[in-house]
Amino acid sequence: MPYNHKEIEPKWQKKWEESDSGSVTEKGKDSVYHLVMFPYPSGAGLHVGHVESYAGVDIMTRKARMEGKNVLFPMGFDAFGLPAENYAIKLGVHPAETTTKAIKNFTRQLKSVGLDFDWDRVLSTADPSYYKWTQWIFSQFLQNGLAYKKKAPVNWCESCVTVLANEQVIDGRCDRCKSEVVQKELEQWFFEITKYAEQLLAGLDDLDWPDSLKAMQRNWIGKSEGANVKFKISHPELVEVSSIEVFTTRPDTLFGATYMVLAPEHSLVDQLTTEENKKAVEKYKKEAAKKSALERSEIQKEKTGVPTGSFAINPANGEEVPVWIADYVLSTYGTGAIMAVPAHDERDYTFAKKYDLPIQAVVSPDMVDKLNPPKDGVEMTHRNTVHVILRNQEGKIGLLNWKSESWGDRTPVTFITGGVDDGEDLVEAARREVLEETGYTDLQLVETLVHETCASFYAAHKSVNRCAHVRCVVFDVSENGQQEINEDEKAHHDLVWCDPSEVAGKINIPDDTFFWEDFSAGGQAYMENGVLTNSAFLNGLSVADAKDKMIEWLEKEKLGERKTTYRLRDWLVSRQRYWGAPIPVVYDPEGNQHPVKNEHLPLLLPTDVDFKPTGESPIALSDDFKKLAEELYGDGWHFEVDTMDTFVDSSWYFLRYCDPKNEDALADKKALKHWMPVDLYVGGVEHAVLHLLYARFFCYALNDLGVIDFKEPFMKLRNQGMILGPDGQKMSKSVGNVINPDDVVSEFGADTLRLYEMFMGPFEDTKPWDTNGVLGLRRFLDKVHRVSEGELSNTSSEALMRELHKTIKKVTKDIDDMRFNTAISQMMIMVNAIQEDGSVGKDVFVPFVQLLAPFAPHLAEEVWEKLGNVDSIFVSSWPSFDEALARDEMIKMPVQVNGKVRATLSVSPDISEEDAIKFALADEKVKSYVEGEPKKVIFVKGRLINFVV
Repeated sequence: MPYNHKEIEPKWQKKWEESDSGSVTEKGKDSVYHLVMFPYPSGAGLHVGHVESYAGVDIMTRKARMEGKNVLFPMGFDAFGLPAENYAIKLGVHPAETTTKAIKNFTRQLKSVGLDFDWDRVLSTADPSYYKWTQWIFSQFLQNGLAYKKKAPVNWCESCVTVLANEQVIDGRCDRCKSEVVQKELEQWFFEITKYAEQLLAGLDDLDWPDSLKAMQRNWIGKSEGANVKFKISHPELVEVSSIEVFTTRPDTLFGATYMVLAPEHSLVDQLTTEENKKAVEKYKKEAAKKSALERSEIQKEKTGVPTGSFAINPANGEEVPVWIADYVLSTYGTGAIMAVPAHDERDYTFAKKYDLPIQAVVSPDMVDKLNPPKDGVEMTHRNTVHVILRNQEGKIGLLNWKSESWGDRTPVTFITGGVDDGEDLVEAARREVLEETGYTDLQLVETLVHETCASFYAAHKSVNRCAHVRCVVFDVSENGQQEINEDEKAHHDLVWCDPSEVAGKINIPDDTFFWEDFSAGGQAYMENGVLTNSAFLNGLSVADAKDKMIEWLEKEKLGERKTTYRLRDWLVSRQRYWGAPIPVVYDPEGNQHPVKNEHLPLLLPTDVDFKPTGESPIALSDDFKKLAEELYGDGWHFEVDTMDTFVDSSWYFLRYCDPKNEDALADKKALKHWMPVDLYVGGVEHAVLHLLYARFFCYALNDLGVIDFKEPFMKLRNQGMILGPDGQKMSKSVGNVINPDDVVSEFGADTLRLYEMFMGPFEDTKPWDTNGVLGLRRFLDKVHRVSEGELSNTSSEALMRELHKTIKKVTKDIDDMRFNTAISQMMIMVNAIQEDGSVGKDVFVPFVQLLAPFAPHLAEEVWEKLGNVDSIFVSSWPSFDEALARDEMIKMPVQVNGKVRATLSVSPDISEEDAIKFALADEKVKSYVEGEPKKVIFVKGRLINFVV
């Protein structure tokens, strides 16, 4: 008889609810905190993506409880914010009403899937008892300098009619509605997350998070080390300050700075703009204001700018450089001004080429670095296979100016020293070249590089005769050594010592252009490592050494200082929308800000307003809100009218779960100490630099304020993959490919839905929905149900017992590793083995049902009851396994001879090398290939044996 999910599942859901099965208290030492990212309670209801992450953690929770652990597994609702508000606006109903209705529906759906949450701890961020403490945290931040208000250029979404944090702008568009984001100058509230940039960066090292997610946070925080440099203004009488300060990660290239660029919003732009440039500058500023920060910083976009007409002084060489404004420089990065080094920065190079600005190369490729390996192979100018390159201690390269009679009918040529004569090896040739050209005998061999040339290069130059291999050796010769060529060589050529940056322009053998393609900027910015040139006291130094030396010089001359900056910007938390927690700030008649007193929290969201967005906060139009401020604080006082970003609500909700009914604190310290930090957190990777970064910041800040005694909230984190529609596309109502979990539960049952979503593939992978797969899992459950209705024997066969222990071992480990799909595969194998055996006893079937219980809790409870048990299966103990029985009785071991498989043996997995050799050499097939004693035996226990003969 098939499994009747429509009767069985509601029955057990009711019993779980009546017994508060998921409810826990702070008891015992073996307590665990499992958490899933709580949902927005939208009118659309639960979707199958929710079920995937929730069911996965529910499986781990149920197993842990059967192992005797005290597991907190709570649920709540991220009820404030744009999704809920926009849905309410669409229906023309107050968001409080639509949100309450949505929460009820979500709760029904979550229970219908059999998720064993602690429903006594459920919370809603829109509940005043919750946002009272959101407001309290804001007040603590304000009083401790972590919250502040300032006027700044901000991201504005015209569609959502509100500002957005940088993290909420994706590819220049709003992450909610996908509308284009523009820039506005507004006064807004910020949290100083940048104060914790270094701690947030360092803290990632000890977290058990996916490497890709940690990399996303590191990149977003964006640590850059360099220097702040002061460029004096040529005509200081024009402005109130005497210099422009820039931040650069490349202080080594200061000698190559040929112009400066200010962000259009920079405070000095107006002062530096001359009368004749004012009109163009004003026009450009207006155009730049229409673009988002992301659009402006896009590498591929066309670079534009206008000159201010003013000049500054390069502190390294005293030369005047023009000052421009351009929108590829952002006011939010560094100081909002840059020194432009077009020879070594792609954007600066493009800009300089467009506006015909000077380009001065100051970094030349290091010969050894550049030849290891060459991009397309090295072009040969000699008949032999070696170039010997001479470099003196100043970093200059030796060029040979050959005379015409040495080359027959060819005109005089110049090329790099070096070549190998017949019969010479590489080092002999190199030493000879140094002796001939310089007469210097104390040679320092830096490095010998041997490379195969790229086939693609030769394919493109078949007409040129080349060797199969190219070798290059670089010799450093002492600056005190003889640098004149000897008399014998003078008859043939002159030796010229040349700066590396000039080499490409001086060599006039056509073939050599290929050789030097890798060594010169040649039409593009050179941004790799090398040695400094054209830089006075930095010449010959590596980039790393030159950075340190230049910073030392700047600090000594009081022209700059070592500096570390971050890409991370302070978190903009103001929103000009209705459905959010009011910001707990009150202004006195003089406009001074004060935190709302704790006894006046929660500061309730007023209801006498039209909540539709207008461009300013709807709360500003509330008469009740105005009256309340004056009643509490006096005439002329008024509350802040912006609400908080919903990400503020979700940055601490995991703390409130520890003690959700506390009226005197956000949570009791003992409860926080018992549960926090979270042991396992599961949710979408899309929150990597939103919720996850903000939540970490909150904990670091609250730790500093003495509210909590830990810093990191989530010690282990995993991301579930996305479930696509049956057509392989992202599920969307407009496409018509959305799968409603209610429909699946109704037709196939909650246990089937849970099993299928866990069986689709690896938990973290993206995978498409397949109804045929759902049917397959339903058939599996029916098989289990039929076994439960049959007669169980007294004992099971040895084969079934071995399969059981193998299954216990694998399912136990797979659940811990979140490899749910392979755990289910093993249980399917177990059921098939039971059917093939034809008889199964309680000694096998009972522990099997316990293994199945976390995955299919309704069916497991029903079968458990049929087996005569009174208490829930989830208060029984998780089955253990015998290691000896869990091993395969026999394994197939390949026998190789000289690496080729010649036979396969059935042996014990514990077979010793001695026995394996004996059995293998007794095999007739192996005998025919092995005569006498093998030269060598390679034995990998449990895997293979290989005879080398």
